[in-house]
Amino acid sequence: MGGHFAPELKFAGYDHIVFQGNARTPVYLWIDDGRVEIRDARGLWGKTTRDTEDLIKAEVSDQDIQIMSIGPAGENLVRGACIIANRNRAAGRCGVGAIMGSKNLKAAAVRGTGSIKIAHPDRFMAAVGDARARLEKSKGLGVLRKYGTVGVLPGENEICSIAYKNFQGSRIPAEQVKKIHPDIFKEKYMRRDMACFGCPLHCDKYYRIDEGPYAGLATEGFQLDAVANFGGKLAIEYPPAVIKGCALCDELGLDEDNAVCVLSWAFECYQRGILTDKDTDGLKLEWGDYGVVFELLRKMAHREGFGNILAEGCKRAAGIIGRDSGYYALHTKGQDLHEEVRMPIGWGFGTSVATRGGGHTTGASVWEIMNMVDPTIGDFAKKIGVRSLDPAAYTDKAKLTVYMERVQTVVNSFGLCMFVAAWVDPSLISLKELAELYSAATGWETTEEELIRASDRVLNLEKAFNAIHAGLGRKDDYPPERSLKEPISAGRYQGFSLSKERYDEMLDEYYRLRGWDVATGWPTRQTLGDLGLSDVADDL
Repeated sequence: MGGHFAPELKFAGYDHIVFQGNARTPVYLWIDDGRVEIRDARGLWGKTTRDTEDLIKAEVSDQDIQIMSIGPAGENLVRGACIIANRNRAAGRCGVGAIMGSKNLKAAAVRGTGSIKIAHPDRFMAAVGDARARLEKSKGLGVLRKYGTVGVLPGENEICSIAYKNFQGSRIPAEQVKKIHPDIFKEKYMRRDMACFGCPLHCDKYYRIDEGPYAGLATEGFQLDAVANFGGKLAIEYPPAVIKGCALCDELGLDEDNAVCVLSWAFECYQRGILTDKDTDGLKLEWGDYGVVFELLRKMAHREGFGNILAEGCKRAAGIIGRDSGYYALHTKGQDLHEEVRMPIGWGFGTSVATRGGGHTTGASVWEIMNMVDPTIGDFAKKIGVRSLDPAAYTDKAKLTVYMERVQTVVNSFGLCMFVAAWVDPSLISLKELAELYSAATGWETTEEELIRASDRVLNLEKAFNAIHAGLGRKDDYPPERSLKEPISAGRYQGFSLSKERYDEMLDEYYRLRGWDVATGWPTRQTLGDLGLSDVADDL
C-alpha cells in the first residue's frame, strides 16, 4: 500500500511481519523499535479504521506512529475487505482485510527511530538522482502531478476504457463527465499536494468539502478508481458524493473496486427486474442514488440483510441469487472486475491473464493510453518488438503483456510505486535502473537479466499455485462472457467487439512466450526446471 507504514517498519528494524495462528480475543500489534507487544484490542473492535488510528495514537501518546488496520468489513470477513494505513491508503484486492479479521487482529502499529544502512551510499544516491531526473522530464507524469490519477479520466473515457452502469457501456456520457471532470475536483475540493514516503511526484491530493451534506469531510488517497467506480459504474453525478463514497470505503475497510463491482451488479439486476425490493431490504436501487449506495456499503461491511449477500462478491452473490444474474456479475478468476477489458486490448488482456484477477497491476499496459500524451512511447515500444500501441490492435499485445509483467513484478517485489516506473512511461525507471538501485543499496550485484529471471520465477510460482490449489487454467484467462459477447455501445469505438478468434491467438502467443502449455495454460516441466523450480513441477 502507499503511505508511510512500510518505511516506519524498516526504521524499527524489520523487513516483514508474519502473523501465525489466531488470537482468542481481538488484539493489535505494537512495535516500538526493539520492543514488540501484542495488546488488547477489544475496545477497538467494531471501530472504523479512522477511529482505530486515533485511539491507538492516544493510547501510546504519539501522533506520529504509523498504523495499518481493518474496519468492520475485515472483522466480519467480507470477501472484499482490505487493510488501511494513514486513514486512506489501501492494501486492496483478494480480501486481505478478512484474513486479519479471521485472526482477531485489528491493527499493527509501529514507531521506528533507527536508520537504514546502504552498501554504497554515493553510488546509490547517484542512481536516485538519475531516477528523480527521469521523473522531472516525463511528459506522461505531468497530468498526475497536476490532478493525481483523476486527471486521466477524460482520456480513458475518450478511448472507451471506463465501465458505465456495470459495464453496460464503456464510457461515461459526455454530459455526466462535465459534472465530475478533474477540473471540478481540483478547483472546488483539492486543497494541497501530498505524497507517499520519499516521493517527489506528489500525485496524492488532499481534498476537503466545505459545503453541502458532506461539509467537513477531508480525505486523501482519492484516485481515478473512485471516479470510475462511483461516477462510472454507479452513475453518481455529484462530486462530493464521489469523495464521500471513497472515504466511506476507507473507513469501513472495504476494497472500493470489489465493493462497487458487486453493487453495480445488484443495481443492474434491479434495473432488469432480477432483484426486487423484497431482495434488497426495501431499498430501491436506482442509478446515481448515492444515499442508497452508502447504505448498502454500510450493510455490506456489517453483513446486515442484503449486505450479507453483497459481502460475498459478485460471483458468489450471483450464485446465491440465481435467476440468470450470473451474466451481469463481471469477475476474473472469481474476483470482482474493476476494469473495462474490451478497450484498450493490451490493457484488457493483461488484466484477464493476471494471476490474481480483476486488476491491472500484474501485466496490463498503460502505454496504449499514455502514448496519446507522449507519442515517443510508441517509438520505444518498437524497440521491444511491439509494432503498434493502437488501442484496438491485437498485434504484439501478448509480447507487451510479458514485458509489463516483468516490470510490474519487480516493482511490486521492491515495494516501489508503479507510477515512477517504466509501466507508465519507458523513459522512467526500467529494469536496468532498478538493477543499479538494488545493487548499490544492498551490495549484491544484480543485472537486468537476473531481475527478469527473478520475476519469471515469481509469476510461474503464482501460476502453478493457481493451477494446484484452484484448478485455474486457460479457461480462466479469458475476459468475462459479457465482455466477449457485447460490442461497445457508444463513443470512438462504438460497435467494436472482441474477437474470440483473435483473443485465442493472443493467448497462444502469450503462452508460447512464457513457455507454458498452450492447451492448459499451465507452466511446463521444462520451463519450471529452467527456472530452478523442479519441485514445483513435481507438485503440478
